[in-house]
Amino acid sequence: MMVSITHASSLFLLFSSALSFTPCPLLGPAFPPFTLNATDKTVASALQSLTEAFDTLVATNTGDHGDVSPNTTFSIALFSSDPRDAEDEPFFWQYHHTAPAWNQSLAGSHTANKDSIYRAGGLTEVFTVWSLLLTDGGDQILDDPVTKYLPELVDDTKDQDAIGHVAWHDVTVGQLASHMSGVARDYCSKDGTLQESFSEARLPTLPATQKPCCGNCPKCSGSEFIRHLANETPVALAGVTPSYSNMAFQLLGYIVERRTGKPFSKVLQNDIFDVLGMTATSIFAPANPSAGIIPVSKEVSGWLANHGADEASTSLFSSIKDLATAGQAILNSTLLSSSVTNRWLKPASHTSNPANSIGLPWVIYSGGSYPNTSMVDVYTVLSNEGYNESLYSSYLGIVPDFGVGFAILSADTEAPADLNAHADIIGDVVLEALMVTAIEQAAKNFGGAYKSSAINSSITVQYDTLPGLYIDEFISNGTDFRETLSELLAIADPADLSIRLYPSQLESHFTAGSRQAFRAVFQDKSELADYGTPTCVSWLNLDKFHYGGRALDEFVFELDQGGRAVGVEIPALQVELRRK
Repeated sequence: MMVSITHASSLFLLFSSALSFTPCPLLGPAFPPFTLNATDKTVASALQSLTEAFDTLVATNTGDHGDVSPNTTFSIALFSSDPRDAEDEPFFWQYHHTAPAWNQSLAGSHTANKDSIYRAGGLTEVFTVWSLLLTDGGDQILDDPVTKYLPELVDDTKDQDAIGHVAWHDVTVGQLASHMSGVARDYCSKDGTLQESFSEARLPTLPATQKPCCGNCPKCSGSEFIRHLANETPVALAGVTPSYSNMAFQLLGYIVERRTGKPFSKVLQNDIFDVLGMTATSIFAPANPSAGIIPVSKEVSGWLANHGADEASTSLFSSIKDLATAGQAILNSTLLSSSVTNRWLKPASHTSNPANSIGLPWVIYSGGSYPNTSMVDVYTVLSNEGYNESLYSSYLGIVPDFGVGFAILSADTEAPADLNAHADIIGDVVLEALMVTAIEQAAKNFGGAYKSSAINSSITVQYDTLPGLYIDEFISNGTDFRETLSELLAIADPADLSIRLYPSQLESHFTAGSRQAFRAVFQDKSELADYGTPTCVSWLNLDKFHYGGRALDEFVFELDQGGRAVGVEIPALQVELRRK
């Protein structure tokens, strides 16, 4: 498997502004949750443009993000956290392309559709981590040392040197899941002694090995095999640098088995696939290949790969319909609690690329361009195992801030496709439309004047092209509260005080509607920016100023059943304002 993220989206050009002021938003959604309606004018136009963009890509095999292979067959789905958007399907848009060369295939289906089954390879990792989080204790296991569950790992290595052997007692379960364990990339399957080309390279003769490589046979399991893994040479010290490892996920599969007392494949089948109705998904190839997208032949494509050691890392076969179902379930915390999901969809480490972070097992692309925009994190897994492994590639992306995601499955007759160009097109077209939709709905549902019927208190909520809503006029009991805040913040001119509102994602629901909490970020628009090193430290000042035990930056909106704000409470000022 190869993991890479290079794409950048033009959506953030949307926020380029002639205004000299640059807000410092909070991390997370810049606007309240919005309803994604595929028939909405903005979204429908974007989806039409997306279809046209892919039509052009497959017709010309090139585009703004580079060339693509004419031999790639692929399927794409866009899904949302709101199941109403998808009607009878778990996605709101789909696209399929069957390459002209596909009639050379000797098996499987010759036409790609939503039910077509591809080898999804490295996307298995998402389900491995998911199954781990579903065990008793949830994500509390992530801080446990690996040796708590696999004590065999230290039996033969505790007295070995740190360069030649992994210090297993220092490796945590979470580090295995987040590419931070420092353990070897692969066990056995990539060993040069198994490659025919190496026999002519005049390398030293090696003694016969007893290494159990588990190729095309029942899964390797048990303490003896784990001891073989224990003696692999480390790549780095645990916790110091990301280093991709299939072997780490193999070990996670064993931990799931130890925790549940069931075979790993049964855990995925019973606790995820069956529960979510993912009928086209399996560990290793399905017995019936009739729905399979199989380039050239079963043997050449990698369809028949059944390496037991890869069960928890690269064994998955699935369709875009099933992957959309899974993505929707992750966004909605269908199988996990929302608190565990929130922790799961967070970075574990930086990478050497400032636009990428690492999660469990996510590669997180941080979009945006501070100071003009909010950051929007895209949680992705890209699988491309290489031409000598299979002819399949796959891509899963989740955007928690927007409650959307995408799934791409592909197969090529010559080499596995680089799907970054496909993901780039989605980012260019769809995310921009969703941001526009978020602004439009925020303006409709929250914008306007709010006034008290009892005293002379009011605020006016406005919007512009910058992240977040903002408060313009602010009167408290007959006084200009902007002046009060400006004095508190040592801002000379009240006109220079920016008060922008961002959702804290704290919500309560009741029969007639809901309440949503926001936090205000106070900034001095005349303050000099750091030259060449823009900083954004609004998080340092949240909840800083209180009155009567409640924060001055807290605003709680009351919404009706249709999601329209009808009032706002400012707890610190002990006032409730109704929308005019």
